[in-house]
Amino acid sequence: MSLLRVHSRRAAYVALALLTLVWGFNWIVMKAALMHADPLAFNVHRTGIAVAVLFAALIARGGRFWPHRWRAVLVTALFQTVINFGATTLAVAGGGAGRTSVLVFTMPFWTLLIAWPVLHERIRVAQAVAIAFAFAGLVLVVAPWSWHGDLMPKLWAVLSGFGWAGGTVAMKYYQRDRNFDMLSFVTWQMALGVLPLMLLPWLFDVPATQWSVAQAGLLFIVGVIATAGGFLVWMEILRWLPAGTASLNMFAIPVIALLSSMAVYGERLAGNEWLGIALIGVGLALIVVQARLASSRRDPLPADPVPVDGG
Repeated sequence: MSLLRVHSRRAAYVALALLTLVWGFNWIVMKAALMHADPLAFNVHRTGIAVAVLFAALIARGGRFWPHRWRAVLVTALFQTVINFGATTLAVAGGGAGRTSVLVFTMPFWTLLIAWPVLHERIRVAQAVAIAFAFAGLVLVVAPWSWHGDLMPKLWAVLSGFGWAGGTVAMKYYQRDRNFDMLSFVTWQMALGVLPLMLLPWLFDVPATQWSVAQAGLLFIVGVIATAGGFLVWMEILRWLPAGTASLNMFAIPVIALLSSMAVYGERLAGNEWLGIALIGVGLALIVVQARLASSRRDPLPADPVPVDGG
């Protein structure tokens, strides 16, 4: 845990830049790993190893071990681990890593919509405009009128973004409790969330993973570095930087994922997808600007994202 400590504001910016690169390239690493593993099995492996690392960090830190409320953990686990992690892996396995990352990162718009009834936060005019841009872009990228090709991976990616948003809002809701501890909470929600995921490979009789040194290395990058290590570094960054500022990396991660996927896997997008991504980008930029303004006014947005692997 001490290896991941951030000791200054400048170091926090450096850590944020490195973390953005890790989470951006993590998408093509997942794609490579899924070429030799069924997505249901890989999801259990990556989540299980991340849980082990987080429990080690929790024990090493000392202090609060058990979560403050089991109901809070279960609700968040359903959205953040079961839906988000499960759908992300299926989306990457069946579609392009770059396209998937863009659709998963529609999460801020789902967050605003879910936070409205749950946290009773009104949607500001700028946010409504951002949602409109994002929705139009989402329709163009998913192209629901085309019922062939990679429609299902796109829908899995959208579901992943929705699950991530639900987990973020749930976490924000339960953070109101005085005894809330972020590390304990995230560790236990991931530990409980992986339990139903462990049943899926058995129920669907998935093929065995083709293990090799390279496959083990890819799993280490996704599970240890990007998921568990990324979250621990993220918590350190938030000790020095406002959440609105730290969340600026959300704009860069899908761009890195898309460009790297095009370079490594030759992923290509149709004209409607490029236009849709541009509209989603405009919407996300509006959200980022709104977050910065709200942070400067000490009036934070209803639910700042709490990523554990960039999506």
